[in-house]
Amino acid sequence: MAVLVEDVTVWGVAGIVYAPETLKPVPSDGEQFTLVAYGDLRIPWTLACREVVALHGCTFVGFEDLAEQTAA
Repeated sequence: MAVLVEDVTVWGVAGIVYAPETLKPVPSDGEQFTLVAYGDLRIPWTLACREVVALHGCTFVGFEDLAEQTAA
């Protein structure tokens, strides 16, 4: 199985957010990392470990169909 994607939008990062007042990690909502969007005021205080992207217009295709589409 493969996925064809029409649009990929860079959204933000996943990481550990630190409090500017104490420089201690801010607890997350039970998740290992906090999702922080670009433009969020917390972004300068986030130690990012992953970039987060949004995928739009996704279509699942089989590998056989994918080979036919790329051969044309």
